[in-house]
Amino acid sequence: MAISKERRDQAFRDAVSVQTFIDQAQVNQNTLRRNYEAYQLNAEDRAYFASLPEPVDVLVLAHDWCGDVAANLPLFGRIDEETGKLNVRVIPRDPDNVDIAEQYLHADGKSHIPTYVFFNRQGEELGVFIERPEPITVLLNEWKETFWNEHPELDGRGKPISQLGDSVKKQLLTYIKENRSEVLELEKTAIVQELKRITGGVTA
Repeated sequence: MAISKERRDQAFRDAVSVQTFIDQAQVNQNTLRRNYEAYQLNAEDRAYFASLPEPVDVLVLAHDWCGDVAANLPLFGRIDEETGKLNVRVIPRDPDNVDIAEQYLHADGKSHIPTYVFFNRQGEELGVFIERPEPITVLLNEWKETFWNEHPELDGRGKPISQLGDSVKKQLLTYIKENRSEVLELEKTAIVQELKRITGGVTA
């Protein structure tokens, strides 16, 4: 286990539910709420989670300004609400939980949000899911390429989003958000598949 039982327990005590996180959001509250309502589980997915012998604890490192959080955290909340088999609790990464984030780095060696860490009821770590599913990453790159092709007059092509001017950054993020809202079903399918992989070993 990457973090100690004591640290995990403290994090869960400090964490809030997905619904409380959405209610307290300052940046993407409307998107979070809209996505929460938009995500729907089909009968097969609902049956899978209902079949789990016990709830799985999910600790999430997140901030509401993050587009990936706004896109996929609501799905975890929806599964929690509809099945009771994901006990999802959210904590901010910065500044007080960086020590946890550093134990669950992305493949690029950096901390990314959201980071979802899964535990069984015995406190054993089951797996980690970071940021977004791979099919969405592929689409994000395509959307960014299309945006720059459509706006050759804008400065910043090739730069990380964090280094763009405020006006250009806003235009790009709005473009990405609009496109991503149209592929929620793809995002849901990919994440549920990952959740099945992580929770497949849960036994009573």
